[in-house]
Amino acid sequence: RVQGILAMSRSLGDYPLKNLNVVIPDPDILTFDLDKLQPEFMILASDGLWDAFSNEEAVRFIKERLDEPHFGAKSIVLQSFYRGCPDNITVMVVKFRNSSKTEEQ
Repeated sequence: RVQGILAMSRSLGDYPLKNLNVVIPDPDILTFDLDKLQPEFMILASDGLWDAFSNEEAVRFIKERLDEPHFGAKSIVLQSFYRGCPDNITVMVVKFRNSSKTEEQ
């Protein structure tokens, strides 16, 4: 248990809770063609971030801070905390290199 609140078995698969549909073990899987979309970055975060930020707000916030040492991840975690998020807040920002062939030449 973490701080007496969260049982770590939830992350590994608590079978009784799965059978009751309290914990859903099926991952959401989406496939994208990164060459076609050419995204600037990707935000990987725990639900604490999404309790405090909408998708659009998070993208806007990170986009303004991509030049920070941690690509804005540390800043958005702190901002989520300041907004009163009581949940776990973990964020990783993956910045993609520009894959444009014209820039490589």
